[in-house]
Amino acid sequence: MSKELLRQMRVKNTINEAEFNSDENLFFDLFIKANYGNDAPDCEVLDMEKNWINGEPERVLHHQGHEEHALTLMKKASLFECDACHEEAKDSSYVCTTCDFCIHKTCAFSPLIIPSPTYHHHPLTLVYSVPDIHLCFKQYCGICRQSVYRSCWVYYCHKCTYFVHMKCSTSTIFMVNGNESDDIDNEPDLVLFPLPSQESIFDLIVTQCCKSQLNFKGEGEISITMSVKSDDPHIIEKHWSHQMHPLQLLQFTICENDSGDSDDDDKRELICNGCIQPITVSHPSYYACIQCGFFLHSFCATMLPQELPVGASHFHPDHSLVLQMKDNLYDVVRCGVCNILTNGFYYHCQDYDICVDIRCAFLPTRIKYKSHKHHSLVQRPSSNSTCSVTTNQNDVGVEYACETCSTFQIHIFCAILPSKMEHKYDDHPLTLRVPPFFYEGAFYCEICEERVNNQELLYHCSESEHSYHYYCGFLLNNVKLGGTIKFIIADKPHTLALVLKSPTRKTSSFTCSLCFGFMNTLSLFFECDGCGLLACLRCALSGQLQQIALK
Repeated sequence: MSKELLRQMRVKNTINEAEFNSDENLFFDLFIKANYGNDAPDCEVLDMEKNWINGEPERVLHHQGHEEHALTLMKKASLFECDACHEEAKDSSYVCTTCDFCIHKTCAFSPLIIPSPTYHHHPLTLVYSVPDIHLCFKQYCGICRQSVYRSCWVYYCHKCTYFVHMKCSTSTIFMVNGNESDDIDNEPDLVLFPLPSQESIFDLIVTQCCKSQLNFKGEGEISITMSVKSDDPHIIEKHWSHQMHPLQLLQFTICENDSGDSDDDDKRELICNGCIQPITVSHPSYYACIQCGFFLHSFCATMLPQELPVGASHFHPDHSLVLQMKDNLYDVVRCGVCNILTNGFYYHCQDYDICVDIRCAFLPTRIKYKSHKHHSLVQRPSSNSTCSVTTNQNDVGVEYACETCSTFQIHIFCAILPSKMEHKYDDHPLTLRVPPFFYEGAFYCEICEERVNNQELLYHCSESEHSYHYYCGFLLNNVKLGGTIKFIIADKPHTLALVLKSPTRKTSSFTCSLCFGFMNTLSLFFECDGCGLLACLRCALSGQLQQIALK
């Protein structure tokens, strides 16, 4: 705390100039109030602070960060790695001659509390190691996004589980002034993420698809209407994606998804086989093959371009991409943008064998994100950096990144997770929580029963107090489940359905009945309701099921 800053405080407190300069005790009282507020430190710390202000550092120091032994001052500056901040810097040092503990003099006199940091909305307290309750997850600095090691001295907000390195604690890179906070309103055309609901994902696909087609048609062309064309045929005899049976045009009504039994876990949404998004009253027109359980939004059936020309895809602009779909429901592809599996429609580059699913094909190149409103984010290839909302490394696919703040980036999959989501395990909508946020106690996932890291995205219901990992039940939400295949195995008929299996504490893994492989993560299987036979996706794709059925 500089004397000039205290001089400014004097003006606010109407302290006489002469009194300010002459009264050493008043100067010190102001210093303590500014640094510690109403939480006065103990006498030993007060003596340390007073000596520091007077330019007389203690020769022997008893410090809370090393209570076992006294520390001795070595006045001559030297270059060494500090046991407090874990940084190498040239400074005087305080050393423990008993246990080889050595810290920078600057660290020794760091304030115990930062009452009003510019980058966080709560005071930060200096702690001398990561609290035990947070050791089950890797922790990251809220400023530089680098790891916080267990033995580091760090500034900490217990309300938000927010950590800041000592070296980063004076930073103002995340300070948002009034003008910057208004930047979100200066770019009204940018889409704000997270989107409000899962239905909004399909709305975005429609909007962005129409915009992209307009851009490539050029100015002066007739705009494409976003509503379903009035001349949609009532029957499509042979759609390119489903040539076995005709598709009939139908209208979705709310009773189609409402069985009247709220406890029915088997109640399924009507899912489009093209975009793998729910068919709802917002876009009620759809085509159906009831015999096969095959459904398409009218838009997906008739309005999606069969080919994206060169330059249309920001992710892969050098080649054209052709709209395709796998022949079998158990055939999946991995999207090159979000790195997530899908069995729906996708755009494919024949030259490089690159696939882009429908939702990623029409994502905007620039967006706004709720937790980083003051700057827009742009699409770029993943840079092997840490995702700012999940702490995972982005080493494949695409991310949205801030070009102004070099430390904020978010993986595409995380960006498109909606603010509200429904799950069969909960009667209420789940809300996406973006860190940091306050919660007393620990979260446990209702699906896998493991603890949830509140430094990451999570879904939470405040009414039931249920929490969910953002990836449990949602990571593979671009695969349509429930499709069946039939086999005769050992002279007995088996109907296997595509299901999602998530390990729990009681069921730590699942075993494929064919290859006997163990799956201890969220995985796709084909399951027989009658006998419980499980076939992993790899065995289904390799033809193992067919081979067994023929024996």
